[in-house]
Amino acid sequence: MDRTAANDHLNVVQWLDVNRGEGCSTSAMDGAARNGQRGMLKWLHKNSTVGCTAMAMSDAATAGHLEIVKWLHQQLRLHNREPAAMDKAAAKNRLDMVQWLHTVRKEGCTTRAMDDAAAYGFLEVVLWLHAHRSEGCTASAIDGAAANGHLEVLKWLDTHRSEGCTTTAIDRAAANGHLEDGHLKVLIWLHENTSAHCTTEAMDMAAMMGHLDVVQWLHHSRSEGCTVKAVD
Repeated sequence: MDRTAANDHLNVVQWLDVNRGEGCSTSAMDGAARNGQRGMLKWLHKNSTVGCTAMAMSDAATAGHLEIVKWLHQQLRLHNREPAAMDKAAAKNRLDMVQWLHTVRKEGCTTRAMDDAAAYGFLEVVLWLHAHRSEGCTASAIDGAAANGHLEVLKWLDTHRSEGCTTTAIDRAAANGHLEDGHLKVLIWLHENTSAHCTTEAMDMAAMMGHLDVVQWLHHSRSEGCTVKAVD
């Protein structure tokens, strides 16, 4: 019944409920919430006593089902002490969800919210979290933004946040260094505007992935060099 409920086959769930005795588990409502199935949730809530877990709200938030999250809050009064819902909503660029959770719920978020929003290039979410939340971010924010070629996010973080970055920023930007994706611009900006370091992994991975322009730039602009992995 759990999977049937998650797939929104209400007629089958109703038949199983009448003709079989196995019942369902919390996975039924959790799955229905994750997939945005409000009708199924209402039926399960009315006809089953097993309820759901905190994953229902967290997964619904991740999937962007704001009305489902509101329903869970209003009908079930879930007391979820984990901040995963806002973290996951931020990572999915669901600012409306983040704002609602901030206003109505008390779980808050962790530094992962801004870290992931930055890594995926969601500057509007980063700006909102910076203005309205106190958790901040970690060096993973710039590392992730650099790795994924989000130069504008990178610039904003460098100006408005103090966490800085690690060697991962240049290493991963080089490894992902397709010129058309903006990674070389990221490398140049980090080199010229920050004290960011890298490791031999930068040139090794750029060579391994066939990013000749990046390899050439690292050779002329950086001193870390490479290892035999670049040739192997």
